[in-house]
Amino acid sequence: MRLRRRYAEFLRRAASLPSLPLVASLHAAVLRRGVPTLLAASLIGGYSACGDLASARAVFDETPPEERTLSARTALAGAFSAHGRCREALGLFSGLEAEMDDRAVTVLLAACARAGMVGEGRKVFARLPRPALQHYTCMVEMLGRAGEVEEAELLVAGMEARPDRVIFAALLAACRVHGRVDVAERVPGLMRRYSIA
Repeated sequence: MRLRRRYAEFLRRAASLPSLPLVASLHAAVLRRGVPTLLAASLIGGYSACGDLASARAVFDETPPEERTLSARTALAGAFSAHGRCREALGLFSGLEAEMDDRAVTVLLAACARAGMVGEGRKVFARLPRPALQHYTCMVEMLGRAGEVEEAELLVAGMEARPDRVIFAALLAACRVHGRVDVAERVPGLMRRYSIA
């Protein structure tokens, strides 16, 4: 366990540089130690940060199907999304929607926002029993990018979670991009309703 944590920390640091040779050498060390499955998510994140999506995918594919953890699947979905392959990110969870946690849902909603896949994003969001603030924020960003500014406004107005300044900034950015002064003028009232100065 201690060794796994140490390698995970090394991989995080290598990804933050980003240094592909360092990630690859850490991967080789992990293989020699026989703990690659436990570090699949860290390896995928490291390769993705270095721009090597093929190696990130290879790590996932080489992990036995029964050992592909939710964190590894989420890491690969994030890698696909970051590299513009958002449909593939969604495909990773096909049939596994019930297993998704908040982080996985956030990654998928962000992928939908990035790719303009509004219909798919709505489906992901609709399956959530209790959306968290980050899920609402992703939805507002996605709807805003697609020009669905009034729908984004209605979503914020009916939120179960308490909104923050970030979500209002996303809504106002959408108003600015799409010239929706009418919606922008209503945002201060929404902010007052939630006591956000």
